Amino acid sequence: QVTWLHCCLEFCGARTMHRQSHSASMSVLASSQPAAVVAQQLSDLLLAFPSAAAGGVQWSVLAKKYEERYRVRLDVQALGHSSALAAATTLLWEVLRIVDKQDTDNPVVGVDDAVALAPRPGLLGCWPSLYHALCQIVLENGVPDGAPTASAVPGRSAVRSCSLLLSQIRPLLERYWHANFDESGLGFLNEDGTFVRLKKLKHLL
Repeated sequence: QVTWLHCCLEFCGARTMHRQSHSASMSVLASSQPAAVVAQQLSDLLLAFPSAAAGGVQWSVLAKKYEERYRVRLDVQALGHSSALAAATTLLWEVLRIVDKQDTDNPVVGVDDAVALAPRPGLLGCWPSLYHALCQIVLENGVPDGAPTASAVPGRSAVRSCSLLLSQIRPLLERYWHANFDESGLGFLNEDGTFVRLKKLKHLL
């Protein structure tokens, strides 16, 4: 029993030392990362959230996912910022849209409309650009469902409805949206930061 207890204490001590060592190494790596690298990684990660183009993403969720993906601790003070809001404003300035800054330690951030409307294969934070391309594809290549109907919005032209086979969408997306569109690699991060894979194009639609 004494021998078993001794072994357990050694094992627990080793695990504690490993955790402390791992935490320390993550902290060092975070502080040694060039700001430009962190900024690019954060921007790409934010664009993996479709909600970034709508209601936004909590900084705490973005930071947690960053640490999981890049194996470094995102220490805003080590990077020279007084708060998460200050870090977001500096690091994400090229893509940033502040949704809610009431909590400076956990602001809600999103991407600017111009960024969301730019095609970026593999990043569904730019789904508005994909939606725009899909609308163009159906209207320009689809079969009219009937005569245009009057719009419910005063001053707006008549609404035209068209249909298009799903099998025709993929090649047209390569032409209308981006040449590197690949339905086999579709996926996104939900509002909690969980990765959701889309197996087929119909799931994306």
